[in-house]
Amino acid sequence: MNKIEFVNRLAQKGYTKKSANDIVDDMLQTIVEALAEGETVQFQGFGAFAVRESAERQGVNVKTKEPITIPGHKAPKFIPGIMLKRAVKEGIVRE
Repeated sequence: MNKIEFVNRLAQKGYTKKSANDIVDDMLQTIVEALAEGETVQFQGFGAFAVRESAERQGVNVKTKEPITIPGHKAPKFIPGIMLKRAVKEGIVRE
């Protein structure tokens, strides 16, 4: 499912397509802003969006076989919640 299909499905629940699109855009932008500030965004039962930090590590340049240092970095991570895991596993849809 892509964003347009998601917005259309949300619109079927009683929202206009415009308001559904605005809600999705605002929600995603707010999550991005929070993660960029180092915050965790948690939705009880659904899951949490967090920032994972990787430490600097040693690697090998495959062309020259020389050791290199791979710098540490930050990456977004999603941790699914119990209700989401159960719904996917058992095919449960709650209205």
